[in-house]
Amino acid sequence: MIQDVSSSNPGRATLVTGGLNLGGSTTFLVNFAGELVRRGIPVEVMSFERDNPLAADFQKQNIPVLCLDQRRMIFEDRLKIILQSLARFRPTVVVSTLAPSSFEVLRYLPPGVFRIGMAQSHDPIVYDMMRHYAPWMDLAVMVSKTMKQKADAMPEFAGMPVTCLPYGVPMCLDTELPARDFTAPLRLLYLGRLENEQKRVHLFPRILEQLQASGIPFHWTIAGDGLEKTALEQAMKSLPAQTVSFPGKISYADVPGILRAHDIFLLASDYEGLPLSLLEAMGHGLVPVVSDLPAGIPEMVDKTTGILVAVDDVAGYARAVIHLHEHRDELAAKSAAARARVKTEFSVPAMTDRWLAVFPPASVIGPWPKRWRIQAPLTAGNSYYYSPPVRALRRMVARMRT
Repeated sequence: MIQDVSSSNPGRATLVTGGLNLGGSTTFLVNFAGELVRRGIPVEVMSFERDNPLAADFQKQNIPVLCLDQRRMIFEDRLKIILQSLARFRPTVVVSTLAPSSFEVLRYLPPGVFRIGMAQSHDPIVYDMMRHYAPWMDLAVMVSKTMKQKADAMPEFAGMPVTCLPYGVPMCLDTELPARDFTAPLRLLYLGRLENEQKRVHLFPRILEQLQASGIPFHWTIAGDGLEKTALEQAMKSLPAQTVSFPGKISYADVPGILRAHDIFLLASDYEGLPLSLLEAMGHGLVPVVSDLPAGIPEMVDKTTGILVAVDDVAGYARAVIHLHEHRDELAAKSAAARARVKTEFSVPAMTDRWLAVFPPASVIGPWPKRWRIQAPLTAGNSYYYSPPVRALRRMVARMRT
């Protein structure tokens, strides 16, 4: 029996993620789902992992979130619980946003549910994962134009639409921004994971050494947590008028405050999609000094809004900061242009409008199964690991974990 939802249901969305521990991908869920709630559109967020660092932010915006304990439940059982929750909620659109686990959900949805797979990083691993799930996707969403071009060139996506839907970030009022003193010592900010993979924070001591050798006054805040935090604290020592601080993990509610207290946003990554932290920083008037990457960053940063640094030019990050120190009028102009760019094109309402434009009208949804026969993930290297005999053993081991 087919359920007709065209007249009674304006649309319901479920956003599924592999986990809520990665900053930008989770912040996107908070922003997007929160805006859907404000517009009266039913939405739920479901995660295959239990950790939820932004739980308070989801709760503040009345966003329902389901988190499952990966330490006590095997993948198949978590997938089944998510499918049962989907059958209860009956979404018209399901968006898989991170990791193969979230894309596995798309294989089990009934006819009529609009299935979207989203890529958020310009990384070969991401494209290689997504191509397995192309037959179960109605739309592939990329967060930058470069990523869309990459997906368009892949044979697996030849028979389906691919679109670019950039992020959006909350915008504060002009009156809420303090007047920056562009004659004072520069205040630099890194805000993100303190990890060498992708973020290349191991370059920070070299950048600091070059800045300190220049003699310019500055303060560099390195906000966040990760495996490299202790090593960075030991390697990066302050000098008089050239100081460094490590405030640790910043709650999402406190991000606007720390952005308002800085002038330059520094990012030395070697790959990104469209960094949400970059959008947030520019929206608060910070001037980006960031890697010149082929994905979303050049769509945001040009010579009017910031400074792009070649990925292999480690000294270039320090040179850019020194240049801005010596050209304060340019710093002020780039600050104003960066905020204007985000305000015009990358607000949360603008992002949500783009997403809702690709949601199809709610029409007919096939019957939701009451039971599912869970198969090995498409990206599994060894399907035997997911066979019923091994599954029973894995379930027993998981339940014994403390």
